[in-house]
Amino acid sequence: MKVQKKKLLLVDAEKCIGCFGCDAACRMEHDLPPGPKPFKVFRIGPIAEDGTFRMHHRAVTCFHCDQPACVSVCPTGAMQKRDDGIVFSDMELCIGCQTCAVACPFGIPELNPGTGKIAKCDSCRERLDKGLWPACALKCPTGALSFGSPGDVVRLRRGDHAVHIVETFCRPQD
Repeated sequence: MKVQKKKLLLVDAEKCIGCFGCDAACRMEHDLPPGPKPFKVFRIGPIAEDGTFRMHHRAVTCFHCDQPACVSVCPTGAMQKRDDGIVFSDMELCIGCQTCAVACPFGIPELNPGTGKIAKCDSCRERLDKGLWPACALKCPTGALSFGSPGDVVRLRRGDHAVHIVETFCRPQD
């Protein structure tokens, strides 16, 4: 059996504008009703900065932990971890007991009232298996979400940071 390389989702908080596009894309991809939020966007503020008020947003989803507590406590084996690191809930095995939700230190798994089963980010594993990005990252209008191998994501982030430095400090002075 071939071991798949781990992929990760990077959230750049500086680029997040709080549009909830990631949340909407996730809901549409997984046909979720109102209630469970596998992709959470928190609004922080308004906060006084530089004489004005600003809002900040933090997008949070499953961290796909190396040793996920949700997997170890699941009584039916529904919560599983793939070789590529993706943690997901097998709907055939899930009984909706919410033990995983209690065990998760980040409060990510939630009960889907429509199915009575757990809803959580699975990195759109069906899309990944086809070589596609997760819906949330694909639909992010500002590029706040990046997806790929750890090396690819770090290179992308460093490139963005380098462009910001050049734009900020290397502009010709008027």
